[in-house]
Amino acid sequence: MVKLVNTLHSGCSELKLLEVRVFSWAQAIRLITGFFFIYTLMRIVFLHTKPSHYHRNNLIIDILSNVKKTDFQAFDFPHLRQHEKLLTNLFNLRKFIKNNKIDIVHTYDYIDAYLVLKVVKGLNVKVVFSDYEYHDEHKRFKRNIFKKVLRKVDYVICQSETHKNYLINNFKLSQNKCSKLFHAFCFERLDNYEYKSVRDEFFIDDFRYLIGTIGDFTPEHNIMSIFKMIKKLRRTGRNFTCVVAGGQIEEYDTYYNSCKYYYLIQGLDNYITYIGKRDDDANLLNQLDLFVYSSGKEPIAIPVIEAMTQGVNVVANDCDMIREISFNGKYAVMYEEDNDKDFALKTREVLLNLEDNKLISQVVKEETREIYSIKRHISALRNIYSTIIDDK
Repeated sequence: MVKLVNTLHSGCSELKLLEVRVFSWAQAIRLITGFFFIYTLMRIVFLHTKPSHYHRNNLIIDILSNVKKTDFQAFDFPHLRQHEKLLTNLFNLRKFIKNNKIDIVHTYDYIDAYLVLKVVKGLNVKVVFSDYEYHDEHKRFKRNIFKKVLRKVDYVICQSETHKNYLINNFKLSQNKCSKLFHAFCFERLDNYEYKSVRDEFFIDDFRYLIGTIGDFTPEHNIMSIFKMIKKLRRTGRNFTCVVAGGQIEEYDTYYNSCKYYYLIQGLDNYITYIGKRDDDANLLNQLDLFVYSSGKEPIAIPVIEAMTQGVNVVANDCDMIREISFNGKYAVMYEEDNDKDFALKTREVLLNLEDNKLISQVVKEETREIYSIKRHISALRNIYSTIIDDK
């Protein structure tokens, strides 16, 4: 294959041969087939995690539903840690990997990753681990497992830059084997939710503003801060109800009881409605006038991203992670951290300007859907996987 580049000098009709590059057809074929091999023969199996981690499992479902043949070949495997079937599942996973010539196993839980590392021993298979937690409160045994996972896996996907820096600084994770990749959604799936009226279900009057939050009763989610904000907001004379969607976690019973006591002693029953843990976030969010969020002690605030991508007004805690996912407050209003008075003021301001914010909310919805789209997520995964396979 010969490439001739001709240039015509000013005032001259003489043609000069500037460059000749010679490639054999064999070299060209090797280049093409090499590219084809990387992008069509990558075989990835995604491990579902426990049912309570429904956001992670939904992400796997969205990846499997939207991945293209030009990206990679995707498989999924059931949750490993069903106690009565654990050994059988581990055996079946190894068999599945060998039979399907899997290149990479992608896990979304560090215990699963630890088990997978045992399963793939002796096989030419890479392990990718997406972390969704902070691990400061783990007991020594679990922390040691987590440290071993970080050392042994081939790549770690972090949920935010804040999360990535946490793992590097606290667990000495190598910068060369990790990167940030935001959680993502398939909005076609979310937009096809089954509508169920929250107002009808919990007898909330139409004339009341509907505020909501999503989060379990744990110190990390800081539901108490929302209760204190509601106490101050009611003094403004606004008619509103705040629905709290979350679960009571057994190990945090003391925290739950303190929230419950505050709720009762402050007489907040006419302003706060507890609706329990739900799996219909899109249905709930699309009925809210305002979404509030007080947590900052987590790798990523998935409910905040969900709210922004549904075009719902958001007031959230001003911390590194929220600043990052809202792009420095471009897509959410942030209140001063641990300042309940500022929280109430910012919430009141948003409620007063709901009509004026409708156009802005639509722009936020469109722009954040581009940022947190499943297609962009899959494209980033493909690049990560191809780099790992290149190192095989």
